[in-house]
Amino acid sequence: MGSGQGPEERGSRFRDAFKDLGEVFRMFYIETVPSYGNSFWFQIGFYIVVLAIVLAVTGAIMMFFGPYWWNYSVAGMYVSQIHFWAAEILVTLLIAHAFVNFSTKAYAKRKDMWVLGVIMLLFVLLEYAFGIGLNNNIVSQYNDKSAAGLWNALSVGWFVNPENFGAVLGWHTIVVPGILMLLAGAHFMLAWRRGLAKPHRPEIRYSMVKANHRKMFIGAGVLVVVVVAMGLVLGPLWAYPFIPALNAQWAAQHYPDLFAATLLEEYNYTSGTATYAKFTVFGYVNPYSYKWDNITYVDTREVYVVKPYEMLINMTNGTNYLAEFQAEPPSVQLEQLNAAYNYFSNNGSITAALHNASNPIEVVAAQLTLMAQSGLYDGGLTQETWDHSSLDQLYEIRLITDLGLLEAIEGFKYHLHEYFMGMIKFNVEPWQIGSYWLAPYDALEAWGDHIPWWHDLYNASVALAFFIILILLPWIPGLRNLPDYLRLYKIFWNRYTIPEMRRQEARKGK
Repeated sequence: MGSGQGPEERGSRFRDAFKDLGEVFRMFYIETVPSYGNSFWFQIGFYIVVLAIVLAVTGAIMMFFGPYWWNYSVAGMYVSQIHFWAAEILVTLLIAHAFVNFSTKAYAKRKDMWVLGVIMLLFVLLEYAFGIGLNNNIVSQYNDKSAAGLWNALSVGWFVNPENFGAVLGWHTIVVPGILMLLAGAHFMLAWRRGLAKPHRPEIRYSMVKANHRKMFIGAGVLVVVVVAMGLVLGPLWAYPFIPALNAQWAAQHYPDLFAATLLEEYNYTSGTATYAKFTVFGYVNPYSYKWDNITYVDTREVYVVKPYEMLINMTNGTNYLAEFQAEPPSVQLEQLNAAYNYFSNNGSITAALHNASNPIEVVAAQLTLMAQSGLYDGGLTQETWDHSSLDQLYEIRLITDLGLLEAIEGFKYHLHEYFMGMIKFNVEPWQIGSYWLAPYDALEAWGDHIPWWHDLYNASVALAFFIILILLPWIPGLRNLPDYLRLYKIFWNRYTIPEMRRQEARKGK
């Protein structure tokens, strides 16, 4: 049976629904603005909202189809590139918006809005960094590892763990966007109630005029078209070369002797993760040793050797060489560990080690290396995570890091190192079109990397100090008047943005 409604009636209902929705939006229009308010510079806030909607829509599509889709399918690549360029332009406009308000000293009488805006800027940058960590490639792994160092230096690495893909996904799609929505809502309501900020200098002549909403919506449409075009045109160029994320299987296949030697370090608690020490305000700490936190705790012996080997023996019903090794006296164990480590460190053969029954731990390392080459080892690591989720890459990234692949071998090969300003990058190219606004922090990373006593904590402290100064700017004597000293207001209050000034200059010309 039909609905009893013809096409015209259904179309009329849709038009009425959109009309009602339009009326709701009109309730929040700012109807009158200073005459300069119809220029682009004073409409940036609206364009930021439009880009946020683009990000929300493309982000929802990516979440619906999942990480594999946005990393490996052609359609997913295009959507993720539109998402990426929308984020790049949003941050650019946000910085421009902050500079306009700084130059015109809008914070003088609107301190609360300025503080909200700076906090929003901080969270937007965090949101961007979390998003970069969600690409399933070697660059993302390096970024996650580097970001973990930063959060560990701030002593919150156990809470914000970039090496856990699932956690980063939660921060990027739920937590930070939720905070930003609250901040943006408060910021907008204050702007809606008060209108645009008026000039604080008496020589700036202006009048109150009707807001040109038509111009704003046309500009928004053009902006969306530009973002989509950039994603479709630049996407294929910017997304490649695509270097997939490293895993245990790849490492064991390409560096088998290094893999076996690293497993022995994991067992002996001498690996990078086991001996990790990050300088914090509380001194040197190793968050991976916090037994009370099962999310970030890594018992390297259990995780990388004991549990995977138990899995291997259960599958093959073979001889348990690990049990034989553990039955030896401690002095003999140490001797065999050192002998096996020296063997693999000198490019020892995995095949030959399988038959060296005189040193059972050497056999164990060789067997686990073959297990990793088959792909079973990666699955075992996933099952060991606290939530048994393939999205938790903590154990994988820590192992790849302990192997030196992200820092000294593959990472350095692809310019993923602070030397190349690679703390936060999008692809493996040495040049970076995107993320240019992070260049100051990347430069700080690169500079500090050449100083033995410099730590990530100092980088974080410099960044935090910068944002604290921005937040407190309206109350800092001297600094709060810097825009007037430099006459920055003339950049945005001039004959090109204020019709009254154009007419005044025209009269003088006559």
